[in-house]
Amino acid sequence: MRARPPATLNNLANKPLPLAPSYVPAGRLVGVLCAADEPSCHAQMLSATLRLAREAASRGETVLLLDGTDGALMEAAGVLYSRTLDDFIDGRCELRDALFVTSNEHFSAGVINPDRLSDTLGTMAGLSLAYDWVFTVGPAGLSSAQASLAAGSDICLLGYDTRVDGFMRAYWTVDAVRRRNRLWDPVTISLGPLEDAAITALMLRDVVRDHLGAPTPYGGHAMDAGLPVSVLDKMRGITDRARIARTG
Repeated sequence: MRARPPATLNNLANKPLPLAPSYVPAGRLVGVLCAADEPSCHAQMLSATLRLAREAASRGETVLLLDGTDGALMEAAGVLYSRTLDDFIDGRCELRDALFVTSNEHFSAGVINPDRLSDTLGTMAGLSLAYDWVFTVGPAGLSSAQASLAAGSDICLLGYDTRVDGFMRAYWTVDAVRRRNRLWDPVTISLGPLEDAAITALMLRDVVRDHLGAPTPYGGHAMDAGLPVSVLDKMRGITDRARIARTG
């Protein structure tokens, strides 16, 4: 019987190395809603979403930010654009021409017409397969297009005004979207005056629990310093548990 030759540096050098496993993005589509008419509240929601996207990108996760606010979010992010996803969908440009990479290579952004949030849900779902996070942000309020986006997203953020009974707009939003998806469970974010954030979060939780079933998880106030870390971790946990439940 012939003995196997001893392992040498030459033998090891000639041996093919195993291929590194290809990176598989988490593919989370995040719908961002703002149940507040006050422009300052919507501005806070845009700022909070931008902070979340930057925090995820800083961790090395791939992020795509889709602006359905007529360019307000791109302006806040400091991104200049000439093409939109509408141009790509209508065949006027390539996809790479409609997505703009920011100073962080993990963070890209694009613009989509707010009225097409429903029509392009399939496109956004397809894009989400190439990223860890796809944040899609619409204007304030709840149009039928935004309700479809919310119902079809993996997880949503829902901002509401803490002034007076502003939190009830969030309640009505939850009611409307759960008519399309009874398991819809957005992470809520309070907007407006910080001093009323805790009490309105409790009031919203109680009224949703009493009338609509499962209360929505609270992520914090948009101005909280630790919001990006805590909300990202919360959304990651919710989507991971949902996928485990689906795969059984």
